[in-house]
Amino acid sequence: MATSAPSTRSWWAARRAGGSAAPRMPGQSEPRLFAALLGLLGLSAAVALAAPEPARACAPAGSARAGTAAPEPSAPDTGCATPPPPPSGGGGVGRMWPWLAADPTQPLAAGSRWKLTGSAVTMTGLRLDGIVDLPTAEGSLRALKFTMDQAVVDDFLLRSTGPADRTTLFAADRMTLQGKVALYTTRFAGRMVGIEIILTPDLPLPDGIPATPPSPITFTDTAVDLAFVGSDALTAGPTLRVAID
Repeated sequence: MATSAPSTRSWWAARRAGGSAAPRMPGQSEPRLFAALLGLLGLSAAVALAAPEPARACAPAGSARAGTAAPEPSAPDTGCATPPPPPSGGGGVGRMWPWLAADPTQPLAAGSRWKLTGSAVTMTGLRLDGIVDLPTAEGSLRALKFTMDQAVVDDFLLRSTGPADRTTLFAADRMTLQGKVALYTTRFAGRMVGIEIILTPDLPLPDGIPATPPSPITFTDTAVDLAFVGSDALTAGPTLRVAID
């Protein structure tokens, strides 16, 4: 079960009470500053991603009809990858994600070493695109791709584990990403109208969740394992706080 994300105010107050100070930075959009900070994590800000190639559907292998001896002919090979079998215990509920080709200009993703939490995430113009195999320094990483016009994260807290197990933390009361937002995640967990939702490449998209919601959608108690994110603009407010443990 997803746990509630702590308020960044209380989290930061606890750090300050323990004698740990951190630099404070302005909350307005500063592309060069954010590019430098997010570059530490492998994030990309102020980058417009090219549209991916359309997903290709794999045709099922031929099967014999009841009462006939010869099987139906198999469909011609489309060249697309064969998706893994659905996880056990799924019960056939939901629908499988489409498969997408990675953007040829996609930078190396940072892998799954950073975690995003927020008390609420509101996505405008959300599109649940499908599964992408992202390039990383260690090889390919399977992730879900979401695109949207805007994402607003309340009580934003981002943790990244770096060399020597040092953890870098970014915190803000609100983080806003705008313009051609592309988010890649290996696991997205949150609550929608009180119901726990978990999205991963290995699980079907639950019934009742549209691939393209017609209006802004809000998830609460959100926890996201991030692989990569890009947007035209990124704003933290009122300040962005940074600490290294």
